[in-house]
Amino acid sequence: MNILILFSHRWRGGRAGGAETYTIQLSRGLAARGHSVTLATEKVDPASGAKTTNEVDPVEPGKPTTGITVDYELPFQTINPFKKRNVHCQIDKIAADRHIDIVHAQHRTAGYFAHRLWRNKRVPYVVTVHDPWHATPFKKWHGRLFRHVIAVSDFLRQLLIRDFHVPPERVTTIRNGVDPTRFAGITREQGASLRTEYGIGPNEVVLSQVSRISRAKGQHDLIEALASLPRTLNCRCLIFGEGKDRPRLERLVAKHGLERKVLFCGFRADIPAVFAATDVMVLPSHREGLPLAVVEAMLSNVAVIAARTAGVPEIITYGEDGLMFEAGDLPALASHIEKLVTDAELRHRLAAAGRKTAESRFLVSRVLDETEAYYREIVAQASAGVENSGVEN
Repeated sequence: MNILILFSHRWRGGRAGGAETYTIQLSRGLAARGHSVTLATEKVDPASGAKTTNEVDPVEPGKPTTGITVDYELPFQTINPFKKRNVHCQIDKIAADRHIDIVHAQHRTAGYFAHRLWRNKRVPYVVTVHDPWHATPFKKWHGRLFRHVIAVSDFLRQLLIRDFHVPPERVTTIRNGVDPTRFAGITREQGASLRTEYGIGPNEVVLSQVSRISRAKGQHDLIEALASLPRTLNCRCLIFGEGKDRPRLERLVAKHGLERKVLFCGFRADIPAVFAATDVMVLPSHREGLPLAVVEAMLSNVAVIAARTAGVPEIITYGEDGLMFEAGDLPALASHIEKLVTDAELRHRLAAAGRKTAESRFLVSRVLDETEAYYREIVAQASAGVENSGVEN
C-alpha cells in the first residue's frame, strides 16, 4: 500500500512525545513490511523549534528526523485561508503523484485535511486520536465528520462516542505499543553511569518521571507528595523532560528544601538507559491517552506508580503489575512511593509482572498487525463504495 501520514502538530523530531513516537514507529514498521510511507508534518523552525507558515516545500532528500525522513512540511495550523487552501492543494498533489491508497491522519486538525481529500478525491483515510480532545462548542460535533477513527485506548473511544458524537461503528481501539528492540540487551549495569552522572549512591532508590513538563503531567503533585515524606527516605527523584513550567517547579522544589532530593535532568534521548537507572517510574498525570512511558518502564523491568487516568487502567492491574492512585490524591501517591522505596521485594515483584504484561500485550508488532488489518478494511470499503450510516460523506 501507498500510505500518506499527516502529522498536524509541531514536529519535535528527536524530542519526541507519545504521538511522535507512535508516528515514528508506525512509519518504520510499515516501511519494513513493504509499504510505501510518505510523511507530512507541520513545518518546524529548525533554530527555535517553533512552527512557521512559510511556503510549502518538499524537505531536502534524505533529511533525517528522528531516524526517519519527513517528506513534506506543511503549515497545517495556519489560520490564513489562502495558505490553508494551498495546503489542501498540496495534499491533493501528493496523493495523486504518490498514488496514495490511504491517508493516516494524526490528531484532529490533520483529520480535517484528510476528510476534505476524501470528499474531493475519494482517497480513504483514518484519524488516530492520541489524547482527549478539548470540547470547545464550535468543535464538539466535528467528530461526526470522520469516517474512520483509531483511539489508542478504550477510554478515548468511549469519550469520543459520548462527548464528541463519533458514531460507534466509526471508531476502533488499537492500543499503543513499544518497540522492544530499543530496550533489548539493556541492563541495570548500563544505567550505573547515569546514576553516577547525577551523584546517586549505589543504595539509593531512584524514582523517575519521563514526560513533557506541564501541569497536566503532574510533576507538581509528585514534588508535593515527596515533600510530605520523611527526608530520611532513601530515594532520589529524577525528572526528565522540558517545558515552560520548569522554573515554577524549580521554585517549588526550593520552597520545600528538596534540591538534593529532586533533580531536573532536561531532555534525554537515551530512554532505555534512563529506565536502566530507575527503580520506580512515577506518572501522576491528570490527562493522558494511553501513555507509552508506562509501557516502556514495564518493558524495562521497572516498577510503576501511575495515576488512574484515561487508558492507564487498561495497562496496569492494581497490585499485580503496578500501583495506581486517583489523579490529584497526594496522600495516596506519597504512600505508594514510600511503600515501594522501603519494600524491595514488592518493587521487584511488580517490576517482573509488569514486564510480562508489556511483552504479552503492548508490543509495536501487535499495533502494526491491527493497523494494517484496519487499513485493508477501510480501503476495501472505499473500493466497494460502502458508506457507513449516520455521518456526512
